[in-house]
Amino acid sequence: MGLFQRNRKKLHGILLDHPEDGNERCASCDASCCQGFPSVELTAEEYAGLQQLGAKRLEFTLNGHYYLMIELGCEFLVGNRCGIYHHRPAICRRFTCTDLNKKEP
Repeated sequence: MGLFQRNRKKLHGILLDHPEDGNERCASCDASCCQGFPSVELTAEEYAGLQQLGAKRLEFTLNGHYYLMIELGCEFLVGNRCGIYHHRPAICRRFTCTDLNKKEP
């Protein structure tokens, strides 16, 4: 393994058309999506809501975009579960891993 390579399992995901709740789709998840992306885009309302929940890794860009930085793990992860599950952003509600029931070869 090279100096800057990490041994990570590559997963595939999709964004659903509408937000979806329910722990059953994430029951066997190891929170890969909450650790595998550099950031998630937020609405202004989500940004303000996460600020009220104590978020420390929020970014606002000059072109008017809001982000929660989640690289190396979202600050709201508690173990492998979302600590703000009922208040999580819509993009988190819409994301689903297509590999949850597949075994890696």
